[in-house]
Amino acid sequence: MTGIRYTTLIAATVAALALLQPAPAQAGTELSQRLCRGDQIGVIRDTPLAIVNGQPVSFGYQDRTFTGPGIPLQDGDVVRVRATGSIKIDSWPWGPSYSPAGHPTERTRTVWGGISAPSYGLYGFFNSTGSAFAVGADSGCVVYRGPRTWLWLAQNDDRTVDNSGRWDLTVRIWTF
Repeated sequence: MTGIRYTTLIAATVAALALLQPAPAQAGTELSQRLCRGDQIGVIRDTPLAIVNGQPVSFGYQDRTFTGPGIPLQDGDVVRVRATGSIKIDSWPWGPSYSPAGHPTERTRTVWGGISAPSYGLYGFFNSTGSAFAVGADSGCVVYRGPRTWLWLAQNDDRTVDNSGRWDLTVRIWTF
């Protein structure tokens, strides 16, 4: 083979191999974000969960003996949590109740993740990275970055033993 033909063959082979490589995760994440922002149906069916009396729930937890609702999150997945309902935060008949948005003006550091979020509101925590985010009634489109993990959803209240009521949650994820 002549030098020009050999060089052309190598260039064509490299180009063909590049086409066979999987798309970078970033491209999938960008598509997931667009679908989430457009409120399109997620790749994984919506998962209903409930926080009852302020007790946290998990999405995607798995180990050898137990598999919870949902699937573990992967790097680049986009998650959106929506919530409705009301939880009363004390045992007094006249005590206040809060939606997942929490107290309108009061903020507290979360137990898990240590972020400043509305007191008595809903927040999420990625177990593997230790990062947290405020959810409220709608978390918006949250991109997860890190190793495979599950999502912990909790009320921002350090004393839930006297709470009563329920928040109904829907977790939707986009993964490519």
